[in-house]
Amino acid sequence: MFFPKSLLFSIPIVILRMEDEDDRQFVTELYQKYKLNMYYAARRIVKDPHTAEDMVQESCIAIINNLEKVKAVEVCRRRAYIVSLVKNTSINYVVKNKRRSKYSFTAEDEVLSQQPDLDSDIEEQLIHNCEIATIKSALLKLSEKDRTILRMRYFDDLRDGDIANYLNIKANSVRYYLTLARRRLYASMMELNGEE
Repeated sequence: MFFPKSLLFSIPIVILRMEDEDDRQFVTELYQKYKLNMYYAARRIVKDPHTAEDMVQESCIAIINNLEKVKAVEVCRRRAYIVSLVKNTSINYVVKNKRRSKYSFTAEDEVLSQQPDLDSDIEEQLIHNCEIATIKSALLKLSEKDRTILRMRYFDDLRDGDIANYLNIKANSVRYYLTLARRRLYASMMELNGEE
């Protein structure tokens, strides 16, 4: 099982945005010490590497939101506490996704499979069909969370507050997750087109 470079060489933005320097340092040290354990615990449950990365991010948010509890845990038990938190976050994610099946993408998604007008010339139709196929394939390579947030924003036209409530995240985090999802979609499309 590989470990993603994005987690290996960077600190989650939610940690970097913490205002209190001592708390930020504490959480950074926890993250550096336990990030491998966090990732592997999430990966065992969600299976997908990108979703496991998201679960690590979500767990960091949970650690920040419960910082006093985390600090109160004995040092010798912190790893077990954090791994348990990641497992619970991952299990909750899996359970919620089963309930939210109406928001999952499929290869036959109606919106993406719409054909151009018959008045269009053949060349435009071919280009359009290739673009649709690339977008479908790229979307299917994304994690369920990325597909869900992209669908909710661009196809269901939901506002940040509605998306946040549905995904059980903070409203000011929605744009961050959307940015990540768009970047992953773009990277997936570039990979499919043979561009790196």
